[in-house]
Amino acid sequence: MGTPANEADVERFFAVCPDPLCVLRSDGSFLRVSGAWERTLGLGTEDLVGRSLLDLVHQDDVVATREQMERLRQGPVTLGLENRCRSRSGLYVWLSWSMLSVPSEGLVYGWARNVGKQKRLERALMQRIETKMLVASISAHFINVKLSDVDRGFHLALAELGKALRADRTSLFLLAEDGRRFLNTHEWCADGVPSLRAERGVVSRDVYPWLVERLFRLEVCDVPRVADLPEEAASERRAFTELGIASFVRMPAAYAGRLVGVVGLDAVRSTRAWDKSVRALLQVIGEMFAITLERMRAEESLREVVEQQESMRAVISRQESAIETLSTPIIQVWDSVLVLPLVGSIDRHRATEITEKLLRTIVETKSRYAIVEVTGVEEVDSTTAQHLISMLQTIELLGAQGVVAGVQPQVAQTASSLGVELSSVQVHRDLQEALRWCIRELRSDRATGKRR
Repeated sequence: MGTPANEADVERFFAVCPDPLCVLRSDGSFLRVSGAWERTLGLGTEDLVGRSLLDLVHQDDVVATREQMERLRQGPVTLGLENRCRSRSGLYVWLSWSMLSVPSEGLVYGWARNVGKQKRLERALMQRIETKMLVASISAHFINVKLSDVDRGFHLALAELGKALRADRTSLFLLAEDGRRFLNTHEWCADGVPSLRAERGVVSRDVYPWLVERLFRLEVCDVPRVADLPEEAASERRAFTELGIASFVRMPAAYAGRLVGVVGLDAVRSTRAWDKSVRALLQVIGEMFAITLERMRAEESLREVVEQQESMRAVISRQESAIETLSTPIIQVWDSVLVLPLVGSIDRHRATEITEKLLRTIVETKSRYAIVEVTGVEEVDSTTAQHLISMLQTIELLGAQGVVAGVQPQVAQTASSLGVELSSVQVHRDLQEALRWCIRELRSDRATGKRR
């Protein structure tokens, strides 16, 4: 039988443990702290002992922390929580706590870990996922779109892009057939921001020589401050200032290495420096617009030039293949975790294609979880629900697990009224919650040595 730890042992443990340790009174005040608190928050014994933990907690985390402290006071329990605590510098540090209460002693024993780096990585991951999901969402406006609906698709895509990037105005300029003019064909403006289509519905390339030269070289033009444009861009500086534009980004929309249009972002109410990741997003959107523009031109030419029918069919087929690829984007968002965002209606043919593509990707990536994100599925009937259930069951045959995220209320109500059984399916309210669940399961499996 081991010898109980004495005070010297406890002091030694407090001294060598790299993570902050503490003993709290039942009211949440610090009774004893380890030296690691100095390294984590810049606060030592004299700063913490006698002070309430809630004094350090970020205001957005106070309610949850208080509730957990109340649970600790009510009886012997071990629990975990996460919150942000203020450091000496005034910055907040994310801490993950493990706490054990001993009500008979009126004490709570706590161990905290600094998980700020992990939170930053998760936030960066979610930003990348949101960017990919935005591309998938915008692509939905052009999937199998009819020529008569293309204008509406462009307007919806520009609106979604502008809102997501918090721009004041988004525009699509189409290069005219003569190559000398840009036509401002589509535009979205935030509330209170004036439209410029009347003033610059047609823009001669000679008006913006510095800008146009770069666009024809397929270079991105990102200008955080119009007032800081170089002297060789004096014409652009004067013109954009007169239009009330403080910052702008112009992304070439190119097809087969040829400029066909320009996607524009404007900041009007204040200067704006967009993140560099926006460039990658705009490039994808520009290519998507270019594909759709070329499809429009191809279909118009097809109707007018009968003798070129066969060659034009091949062009349209390649374009439709590219758009079809965008219709079911499968994104690997984490090691062993895939996300499949579904939008629109799901018939038998499309469900079969989606399932085959998902199964191939699971095998190729050796993924263990496939999140089927159904926020974009606004309507469901018994056939659609059966397709989803069949897809999830097929995934399990490969040893992976299907997870459903983002079920809309109307979809859930319809599924319930149709008697669709979802009790055996892992369902989460949104993509972020589903991803966190998958990551926890992966980490748990790795910690226990479990393998599928």
